[in-house]
Amino acid sequence: MPPLPRAYPVPLIYREDWEIDARLVPFGVTRRELIEIARIVAGARADTVENDPVTAEGLFAYIFGTRATRALWRTKGWRLHRSENIEAVRHPKVMDWRIIYQSVDIAASISVEPRAVSGKGAGAERFIQATQPSFFPSEEVKPSKFAPEDRGTWFYCVSVNGDDVRAELSRPISVGGGNFEGFYERIFVIRDGEWSGLDVKPLADDGPTEFEPVVTRK
Repeated sequence: MPPLPRAYPVPLIYREDWEIDARLVPFGVTRRELIEIARIVAGARADTVENDPVTAEGLFAYIFGTRATRALWRTKGWRLHRSENIEAVRHPKVMDWRIIYQSVDIAASISVEPRAVSGKGAGAERFIQATQPSFFPSEEVKPSKFAPEDRGTWFYCVSVNGDDVRAELSRPISVGGGNFEGFYERIFVIRDGEWSGLDVKPLADDGPTEFEPVVTRK
């Protein structure tokens, strides 16, 4: 008989404006700054042309997403980090607190968890295991919510499906079968239907692009 699927506890999901802003405080970044990374990723994918390799969209998204993620957190004092062929940034003091850019199929969805577009290999599994606490669910333990924790390996997940751009900053439990297996926490940055309501407001000539979230309720 095939092994039974793991009964992971329900992840903490932050999807209300006040929840998102409050949870991002320990990371030293704002939702507006994370939205800018998603804009860079969407723009990089849109820059591909017919003569590019078929994998160009994904490659551009990864390169520019990683670059923008690192650029943001390194201005906050985080350090460039490479291990197991994984490109990341790490907290200057909390050695096992790291952040990685990741393109996913769909982010910030309540019904499904994000899946890495390119899949995750053994290196990513070892990388995560080195920073995440051990977790072995059993049938005797009733699934419950986790407590927030400012450590571990986090992924800034961005999905671009036409005009539907979403993003979340999330901490997976583990990697198995080439992809994420459960999450401890998920911080929704760009939610379903929000992308078209984000106004782009340029700053000074040499300044970054500023986004002003405009949230409409249906």
